[in-house]
Amino acid sequence: MCGVSDVRDRSAAFDDDIEDYDAVPWNYRAIFGSFKGVPWWAAILSALVPAFIGAFIDINSSKTVGWTFNAVFFLGALAGILLVQRRSLFAPMVQPPLILAATVPTLVLLTGGVQKGGLSAMALGLGKPLIDSFPVMAITTGVTVALGIIRIVIQKDPNRPSRDEVREAKADLKSRSKPAPRKPLREEAAEEERPRRPRPEGAPARRPRPEGAPARRPRPEGAARGERPAGQRRPRPPREDR
Repeated sequence: MCGVSDVRDRSAAFDDDIEDYDAVPWNYRAIFGSFKGVPWWAAILSALVPAFIGAFIDINSSKTVGWTFNAVFFLGALAGILLVQRRSLFAPMVQPPLILAATVPTLVLLTGGVQKGGLSAMALGLGKPLIDSFPVMAITTGVTVALGIIRIVIQKDPNRPSRDEVREAKADLKSRSKPAPRKPLREEAAEEERPRRPRPEGAPARRPRPEGAPARRPRPEGAARGERPAGQRRPRPPREDR
């Protein structure tokens, strides 16, 4: 029975390890749940494709953008910022103005919404749809930026160190890098003036000279400095007769 229970415990632990291994990392998740979010390019397409469809419908019917474009543009940008991965928030946060500038003028030119008559007529044909879509673009940009900031604040690394742990690590690092305290000058002088330890009794002051050893000759003056005594010269070698 003990062997069966051990096998069950090991299998349960192995299953837990597999679940932890298969778990989606925190920076790959969407805004809710624990499932993996979409990459940045999918978030851009989720707003770009509906914006093209809505602008095409409105420009063909009324030569300008209307509620169809406004609704699909806002919902597409909202889906992109909510479903994108945590590490790819920048593109969905700033995409609404770029999508508007790419879709509306392009569809106006493709559908023949620009009247012939010079630059003024062309500017009027391109400018009216952009002016009409500016309010929804501003609102959508504000919403996406706000949601992106909320996700940055809420979705953080669960294994990050706390403030107390960071404070303790900094204090430990400072204590290790701090040099040892230096002794005052008075204590150093007192240590230098301490008397030397007396020689134990019975110990010879010097090593005794062995019996029969010749006495050391006295060193002439100046020999310590490498000078030759006065009156002594180095003998010259005998000169050979040629």
